Amino acid sequence: MLSEVYYNVGHVAISIGDLQLAYQCFKIAISSNPSHAESFNNLGVLELRKGNLEQAKSNFLQAAKISGFLFEPCYNSSYLMFKRGEFQESYNMALKSIELFPEHEDSKELLKSLKKHFSIM
Repeated sequence: MLSEVYYNVGHVAISIGDLQLAYQCFKIAISSNPSHAESFNNLGVLELRKGNLEQAKSNFLQAAKISGFLFEPCYNSSYLMFKRGEFQESYNMALKSIELFPEHEDSKELLKSLKKHFSIM
């Protein structure tokens, strides 16, 4: 329950532009519930904004690992890996994202780009 409170406060902090407070809230949410995948995903987004690509990737992958139902961390990690040139890993995560949410247009577009990239090779 405490993790949900801090997760929600983190969203409020984002909405008012206080990303440091949001970061702290998501960290507290995870410390009270180490399986809070949504907080790991949001930490990944905040790390990405800071330019901490390895930490962002780690958070996205952790969120995907502990949650069997969230497509967002799969898509986020897939997109990050695509931008970094990690195409096979990106492809695998894009497929997982599509499996979880077949109508997600950004995942579909990313998968198309990856298939195009592989066909050129």
